Amino acid sequence: MSELIQRHEGQTDRDFRALLYAGTVLVLPPSETTLRMRDNCWDRICQIFGDDPRNASKRLDGDQMFQKAGLLRREFYESEVCRQGIADLLRQTGCDAKQHLCDPVRLRVITEGGHHNPAAAPVYYAHRDTWYSNPQCQITWWMPLHPVSKTETFSFLPFYFDRAVVNDSGGFDYRQWTSKGTDLKIGWQDADAGRRELYPQLRESLPQAQRVAFEAQAGEVIVFSGQHLHQTVPIESGETRLSIDFRTVCLPDHDGGVGPENVDNRSTGDALAGHIPVVSPDRGP
Repeated sequence: MSELIQRHEGQTDRDFRALLYAGTVLVLPPSETTLRMRDNCWDRICQIFGDDPRNASKRLDGDQMFQKAGLLRREFYESEVCRQGIADLLRQTGCDAKQHLCDPVRLRVITEGGHHNPAAAPVYYAHRDTWYSNPQCQITWWMPLHPVSKTETFSFLPFYFDRAVVNDSGGFDYRQWTSKGTDLKIGWQDADAGRRELYPQLRESLPQAQRVAFEAQAGEVIVFSGQHLHQTVPIESGETRLSIDFRTVCLPDHDGGVGPENVDNRSTGDALAGHIPVVSPDRGP
């Protein structure tokens, strides 16, 4: 573990979120909740991609990979089982799930050599999640579905957590982004979106030495503030990386203005309008 990335030591609720808002990246160990989420997702992925999904790109052409991944992305995004997993994870960290909204589970599929595909270029842009009109108090939860090395994950640029960088987030408007339906919101349902739409990105060169990458086990969860500048690591050779992530917003924190200071986000609109309750009003605790 580095000074930036720390094991979760049982901090709960406000203390848990305060660490994240201050820039700490927390690693939650595998648990019954996370392994259940992992297994449910992995079983379904194997049904669609076959028994060796990490090498599916070697058996399928690009269009087949895209269509199959798109089917799974929509299914996971709309899954009540996945939303229940989000609620369970919040409770595991001492948070009141009923006080949270979420941007639901998304499947990420990073293939060998994918960074050479111009249509996939935005996947590899350095960015803050807040540049997509997200609240300053938004928290990102990222889980690999198999063991991953530092060459298969993404890197943080922690020096810039509270320092402005040159970016084009001013061109992003949430209402325009979602005006064409749910495909962009769910992510990579449109093969040409990467060429046509504005995906906010870093617009200056930053030193490679300032990047912090990490490794993780299946069922571990990497939790960090949406303020963190980060970037997917290209996979030059090897197997496909499969992971899921979701985002949460604590409404009392949002209403109280709690969270890291906005240093360079100029996007417009409010993505919170597209978040959903972690716990449906008609569900029990």
